[in-house]
Amino acid sequence: MDSTKEYIKDLVHNIKKVLPLKDDLDKIIERSYEKAFEILDKYGIIEYIESKYIKKALESLHKFGIIEDIESKYTNYKKPKLEILEDYISKNEPSIAEEVAGEYSIPENKITISKKFIESYIDSQLEFLDHYEGEIKRSIDKILRSLGYKGSNGDIQDIGYLYMANNSIFLYPSYINKKNKRESIAEAISLFTMFHEDLHSLDDNILNTLDIDNILNTLDIDNILNTLDIDNILNTLDIDNILNTLDIDNILNTLDIDFIIKNDSTIKYIYYLLNILDNPELRASAFEVVMYYLANGFHKDIKGYIAAYFNILKCGNYIKEANILENNGYNNIVNPYDLGRCYGNIIVATNKSSLEENIYDIIDDIIHLDKKRAIEVIKYYVYNPDKLLQD
Repeated sequence: MDSTKEYIKDLVHNIKKVLPLKDDLDKIIERSYEKAFEILDKYGIIEYIESKYIKKALESLHKFGIIEDIESKYTNYKKPKLEILEDYISKNEPSIAEEVAGEYSIPENKITISKKFIESYIDSQLEFLDHYEGEIKRSIDKILRSLGYKGSNGDIQDIGYLYMANNSIFLYPSYINKKNKRESIAEAISLFTMFHEDLHSLDDNILNTLDIDNILNTLDIDNILNTLDIDNILNTLDIDNILNTLDIDNILNTLDIDFIIKNDSTIKYIYYLLNILDNPELRASAFEVVMYYLANGFHKDIKGYIAAYFNILKCGNYIKEANILENNGYNNIVNPYDLGRCYGNIIVATNKSSLEENIYDIIDDIIHLDKKRAIEVIKYYVYNPDKLLQD
């Protein structure tokens, strides 16, 4: 009799897993696409980046004599088209034939989404929830209790936790509709993907507007050096030490290049352009995390942002393992997607309910993010976890 009950239970469970989405997947993806841009518009993020970075960069380039007419050079951001395909292989990395959730195409100004990838992701999430939902809830509850959380009537209801994985596993809060988990999961991964690709499209608009290849080929270094704030630079030099030792390595070490770049208004925007070329996936991955929390309001509730706290503790192990491998001769071990998500989780955990209020400072932070600084910040919070959730 018991074996019959178990058989029926398993049968019902498996049927539920293969039930189709109540809503068409195309419609869910389209809603996520529209929602992502609605959120960007709501907080004025596109306008902020355009006004602070594109226009300021053009002014700096005009000062260097690289461009003559600022107004004619500037082009307003164009919202990318959306293409939904049954299956999609990365065109940006054709050598590895990687299947991806989505990808932004520069020539076509288009975001392409793979339904096959999302459907596969849904299945993996359902399996994850089946096996680990109770364990994850107990782990989250344990952390909450350690922080003195006792619950309140204002808590967001129906919060569950999904995972995102490259080399590391990250938990993310999600509204889990118990009657249709598949739809909840599809909405979450679609929105994540849209925000990631949206930042790529913003980057591309900036690069196209400023014609980065031409800029890099025409930079007049002598002119740039002549326009630098020399007094500022000299203040970063230990002149006595230089004159006494003439130790070239020491001389170079006394130059605070980051300070010079970031504090001289004439070149900090060119520094930004170079950073776009160096760190696209790192920055887009941090951006997707922040915007996902902001779009869903999870930053307002400790049951939402506690997942970010949980993830950062995991990030510590990832960074340690990557350092060990790199010290043993392995190169480029740190995955920019994972590193960016670690950093994005730190932003959420340290800002919490102030995420919306501080969004422009956060955008500035992400725009200037590089691998070195991301690792330094992650290490700091890994070793000082008490600083994460301080008010």
